[in-house]
Amino acid sequence: MNPLAQAADSLGCLTPGPRLLKQLMRQPLGSTPLRIRSGGNSSRCASDGCWTLDLCRHREILHHEATKEVEFGTGLTMAELLQAMRASGRSLPIGLSGLTGSGFILSGGMGPLSRSQGLALDHITEIEGIWGSGEPFALRKDECTDDSSRWRALMGAAPFLAVVTRLRLRTQRLQALQVRHGLIPASQLPMLNQIAESWPETVSLQWNWGERLEVYAVDCNPAESPSRHLEALDPFLGTDPRAAIRRCQDQLEQPRFGSLASESVGSIPPHSEVIARLGPALNHQAGPLIEHLSTRIRERPHNGCRISAQQLGGATQRISPGETSFIHRDSIWKPWITAAWNPGDQAGREQSLAWMDQVSEDLRKVCPGVHLAQLHDHLPGHQQELEDAYGDWLPALRQLKAELDPEGRFPPL
Repeated sequence: MNPLAQAADSLGCLTPGPRLLKQLMRQPLGSTPLRIRSGGNSSRCASDGCWTLDLCRHREILHHEATKEVEFGTGLTMAELLQAMRASGRSLPIGLSGLTGSGFILSGGMGPLSRSQGLALDHITEIEGIWGSGEPFALRKDECTDDSSRWRALMGAAPFLAVVTRLRLRTQRLQALQVRHGLIPASQLPMLNQIAESWPETVSLQWNWGERLEVYAVDCNPAESPSRHLEALDPFLGTDPRAAIRRCQDQLEQPRFGSLASESVGSIPPHSEVIARLGPALNHQAGPLIEHLSTRIRERPHNGCRISAQQLGGATQRISPGETSFIHRDSIWKPWITAAWNPGDQAGREQSLAWMDQVSEDLRKVCPGVHLAQLHDHLPGHQQELEDAYGDWLPALRQLKAELDPEGRFPPL
């Protein structure tokens, strides 16, 4: 469980099965908003003075061979889901960690394969759950003519409206991957970013900047026709043996992202918050931006504070902005900022959150959008994040929330 959420003074954890959940959602909770735990990776799956609804009893998996779809309960982590799908030779595009739950999918679902396969969110064909009003729902993408606004709302804004208990998604053929990661000086990052912006959508770049700057490139071209794009990293990575191209059976075998970016590992996991932004290709703006971020890295108040990024584009852009609540379909980069502090260090928390806000504002000039991978309804910048995440769609979302979650059981919009 996320260390910050684990330390929360919550009212307790509820673990109802499908039948009891329907009854529970019609009862007064005594405290709102209700927190939802799927994989337990979110800093807000538990919080002070709130109940946590743990979906651990919603773990069924059904593979539909005829349609190449998978149906599953939202109490599974992405690693558990992919492991179960291996036997059928199918897969889904997950992120840089298998520890996330279905909240990863419902918030967008971005990872190294997004450029070639699209967002995990875009694979959803059916969704079931219970609105904040207590009414159950079961929606199919191809039958949502009358409920198109509700479908769109759930695709990227579900945590504000409902508890989702079951999903059905299109799957992809299981693919072997080539991964290459290593360390580079910050001065080389602008050039590498520009090279990556010309890559085909089968190749993606990620980077993680802490004590050191780690780059992490993934190529999903088939083994019988490999590309040469990872070899283009030779001038940047040199002869470091850690930077050799690694062949992985699937996404679960990928090396841990960010493992090279820090030398020091504390005995107690720090508490942290994350803000993720979205923006177009950087082009000539990459140099001045990276130079400014270098200064911010030197100013970070805790060695767990980091600035990271992953590449989008390709298949993520082939969906209309009006089809889902993920409206930033022109995005090429998703940078995110991690603020970290030692448990119990209130002054350190304030310093790190202030640093995170400063870096987010720096990035906002070139990456105006927000990806709500984490909820921040407890932080002062929550309203601005909502506006940056949903834009002109936000008023309609608020109207739907008033209708579908009238008592405010879920986080506020």
